[in-house]
Order: sequence, then C-alpha cells, then structure tokens
Amino acid sequence: MAWFNADDKMHGHPKVRRAGLEAIGLWLVCGTYCTDFLTDGLVPAWYISSWPKGPKLANHLVKCGFWEPAADGDFQFLSWAEYQRTKKKVLEDRAEGRERIAAWRANKKKTGPA
Repeated sequence: MAWFNADDKMHGHPKVRRAGLEAIGLWLVCGTYCTDFLTDGLVPAWYISSWPKGPKLANHLVKCGFWEPAADGDFQFLSWAEYQRTKKKVLEDRAEGRERIAAWRANKKKTGPA
C-alpha cells in the first residue's frame, strides 16, 4: 500500500496559510489520488474538475507554489519524487514484498508447523 506523505508542520507553514484550507483540501485529496493510482504527482484535469471550484483552487495552488500546469489542463505536484515514493519505487517495494512472503511460505512448508 502506498501512502501520501504530508509534513506534520504544514499547519503552520506560511505557504499553506496563504493557499487556504479549501485549496489545501484539494491538494490533499489529489495527493491521495496520485498515490493510489501511481501517477507520479500528475493530477488529471477531469479529477480537478470533479470538485467544486476545482479549477479555480488548482490555479491558486499553482500561484502558491504547490503545483505547476501540465499538458491538457492537468497539473503536476512540484518535487513529487523528493517527498513521495515514485511509481517505480512502489512497484519495486510490492515485488520485494511478494518475494519475501513467498520465501517465508516456502520456508514454513519445509519446517512445518511450529
């Protein structure tokens, strides 16, 4: 499972205060969307438009330094790979987890019940 990381000091950061609660709410749900669907921080225009005032809030997030415009009306989180796991890393971690569980199960079959 991938997790969207948010700094526990965000609540007092001037950039967050300048953006406002409504825009930060959009930032948060878009971050969880990007993490869930492994978009590497690319927020589709349709998703933004599905929220009340979404496009207006998205442009405000650009002005406040959280996002940048991308192709086709999409938006991109700034510094995604610096603060979040990339799609590549999540997929690598999942593969390692599957291998670890398979090895544990194989070992358990060899040794039998405890």
